[in-house]
Amino acid sequence: MNKLIIFLSTIFAIMLLSVSCKKNIDTVQNPKPDNSTPFVPEQTLKEKAPFPIGASIDPTHLKTNLRYKNVLIKEFNSITPENMMKMNMIQPAPNRFDYTKADELVNFAIQDKKRIHGHALIWHESLPTWVQNFQGDSLAWENLFKTHIQTVVGYYKGKLAGWDVVNEAIGNDGGTRNDNTNQGSIWRRKLGADYVARAFLYARQADPDVLLFYNDYGQESNPKKLQAIISLVQDLKRRNIPIDGLGLQMHIDINTSEAGINYAIQESVKTGLKIHISEIDIALNPSNSTLEKPTAEMLERQRQKYLMVVRAYKNLVPKAQQYGITQWNVGDADSWIRSYLKRNDFPLIFDVNYDRKPSYYGVLEGFK
Repeated sequence: MNKLIIFLSTIFAIMLLSVSCKKNIDTVQNPKPDNSTPFVPEQTLKEKAPFPIGASIDPTHLKTNLRYKNVLIKEFNSITPENMMKMNMIQPAPNRFDYTKADELVNFAIQDKKRIHGHALIWHESLPTWVQNFQGDSLAWENLFKTHIQTVVGYYKGKLAGWDVVNEAIGNDGGTRNDNTNQGSIWRRKLGADYVARAFLYARQADPDVLLFYNDYGQESNPKKLQAIISLVQDLKRRNIPIDGLGLQMHIDINTSEAGINYAIQESVKTGLKIHISEIDIALNPSNSTLEKPTAEMLERQRQKYLMVVRAYKNLVPKAQQYGITQWNVGDADSWIRSYLKRNDFPLIFDVNYDRKPSYYGVLEGFK
């Protein structure tokens, strides 16, 4: 009897050990999911944005830098040619139009089903030498002006969603750029103050459907200039000049007043036009100090400022007036601040390697 009890006890112990081992093996091989941190699929800007989100782009980077191209494809659904539609690039000689570089960007956007915003038909900078040296009378200047606008707009008819028809016609003092300094406008001097209105009329004649924008900078920090811009577009509307939108470039920095940004957006909304934050970047180094790399504190302030701007746009601009937000190029190394202002800065939401910065997540948070 004792032998039977011992035998049965041994069998029972072996069974318990087997069950325990299997349980341990299952626990290692098939762990229970950790429900405390649920898996969230990767989110991109264009997937989360409640309005078009874009970047200005350059054809050289697009062809030679795969990371640049991949970020564009993955993150953005709108593009603006940074320089290739400006007059010096697209009409380098009288009556000779060269669309080669601009077409590379347009064809890329069409292939990837991205919206295209044209920039810029009339500007006092980026002029070809032949225009700066042109000696014709007022009728000849008017023909030059009209022909350029209507030829370019007509060429891209049906392909673009919008055009910056006139760029930066208002000076920092709130007046029109009518002096002979570098801040002046050859168009104002040769064609008179009403050249802006005629530019919009000529553009509408060339394409009845494309949206027409006036684009400028400094609205958030210069109330006098802001009111001059508002007065300009109100006058155009009152005279039934075809204008559809207002571009706020938003070249700002981490110190820019949030109250000023909000006020500029609110006043612009009152025009009833579509509102485009058209060239946003947020500089970390406005004082042009020696800056090898941004500090964590700088990056956090930049994140908060991007969040603030995106949220203000989403909340203050009625849905029907939201044309979208465009940042000025893609990664920090591509910024005009480095090439044009010759200043080491880190103003965008992707770093020099096209990795996401804290400001990227500020933009995502602003969409909510």
